Amino acid sequence: MFKKLCFITLGFCLITALPVVAQELAIPRFVSFRRSEVNLRTGPGNRYPIKYVYHAQNYPVEVIDEYELWRQIREVDGTVGWVHRRLLSGVRYIITTKNGVLYKKPDNASATMAYVQKGSLAKLEECPPHSDFCEVLFTFNDKKYQGWMEKSSFYGVYPHETVQ
Repeated sequence: MFKKLCFITLGFCLITALPVVAQELAIPRFVSFRRSEVNLRTGPGNRYPIKYVYHAQNYPVEVIDEYELWRQIREVDGTVGWVHRRLLSGVRYIITTKNGVLYKKPDNASATMAYVQKGSLAKLEECPPHSDFCEVLFTFNDKKYQGWMEKSSFYGVYPHETVQ
């Protein structure tokens, strides 16, 4: 009986000492490139050929699949390939898909802070619930412009997504 109690106690100690398993992240989801040079591969591993080399830190991409340490991504123009997870960051960025307006408040009638060209990169600050606008931060020539843009003018956020 004593041996049985020891095994039960030992088993309980081993189970409670195991590290907590991290919660799985949703797929699809938006992320950004952590480094300024990222190899896009044709498959999930170093043995697969490089399809394209990106030279754009913070560039937003969508994770559409996972395989071990590799993430299949899709970029704004629809290009799909695989990158190692260490090259991706959870810090959210957006890229404008058309010329747009940066507003002072989340409203088209608000004051215009800047006109933004297609292909501009910005850090995503927040997207309130039930809003068609997100707060973003652009940096041009070491000057920062923070304001609100319509979700429909950029890539990096889902239409009904809330970001805080």
